[in-house]
Amino acid sequence: MKRKGNICLVGLIWTGFLLCGCAERESLSLSGLIRLGASGEGYTRSAVNDLEGLSAVGDRVGVFGVVTENADASSILTDEWNTTPLMDNVRTTAIDATSGLLSWADAYAYPLEEGQYVKFCLYHPYAEVGTEGANYVEMRSGSSPVLHFTLTGDEDLMWVSPVTGSRTQSPGGLVFNHLLTQLRFCLVDDEGNFAGTSLTALRFNGVNTTCSLQLETGEQGTWGTPSDAVVFSLWESFEEGASSVPISGTSTSPQVLKGSVMLQPGGSSFSLTVVTDNRGNFSNVVLRPTAGETTFAAGHSYLVTLKFRDRTPVALSATVTPWVMDGTGEGTVQ
Repeated sequence: MKRKGNICLVGLIWTGFLLCGCAERESLSLSGLIRLGASGEGYTRSAVNDLEGLSAVGDRVGVFGVVTENADASSILTDEWNTTPLMDNVRTTAIDATSGLLSWADAYAYPLEEGQYVKFCLYHPYAEVGTEGANYVEMRSGSSPVLHFTLTGDEDLMWVSPVTGSRTQSPGGLVFNHLLTQLRFCLVDDEGNFAGTSLTALRFNGVNTTCSLQLETGEQGTWGTPSDAVVFSLWESFEEGASSVPISGTSTSPQVLKGSVMLQPGGSSFSLTVVTDNRGNFSNVVLRPTAGETTFAAGHSYLVTLKFRDRTPVALSATVTPWVMDGTGEGTVQ
């Protein structure tokens, strides 16, 4: 049985950066060895919010270090990219959860010559250099590499504003920016109409899954490849041995589902199919941002409460708070 559903969205919007500030500059190494560090602050499986979270994905960050005579990290490189970078898509092996220090397999040193700097461009998730596939880095002549990626909904996409260092100038701390929109969910059944009903899937309809990212500027390409395969992963909310989540919770005590889903930013709406075990599917449940926003923003997290009712949906409203793990919201599935 298929039933059309309406949803009213109250979004908790986590704004800003993954890391809300810069780390202290790394002290200079007498040997000239390159060291990079980051710091920040909250973590969920899908979204990195602090050093502990960054450490959890610390072996999946890609690093380009390009030798240049320009100490200004905001200046765009051209011919410098035609020479093999000093750090050529190096994959990190770890990020320290306390200090934020990045590690990699080999040792790299700054150039000995006066006036020679290294510009660092970092991104997550790491991809090999190539020309095709779900995720790969395209090398180009006269400009920075481009990451081609395929969105799964489970993994964050992050980009670091470039920094520059040399033997006499330590690089600033790294700031990882979220480039996707995050959605989290909780369930409410105030009237008990869905007692005995369990949620089995939350599927997004026709969301774009492919795009590109210019690794020096952070500029994104055109999104494409619509898919119905992106889902909110319910498995974290299952009890051991279960395959569904009983619908419960109240307005005063919402049933918060664990985890989150990462989606393309900039759209005015998402279409969702809510699947239950004995009440059929609620298809084309439309999510729209509220509280003055017209599009879902990159780096914002929206907490969506699905309010299950057999009546008319409640009115739209929204609250906005800094990027933290709390807040309120509501919506209606009918």
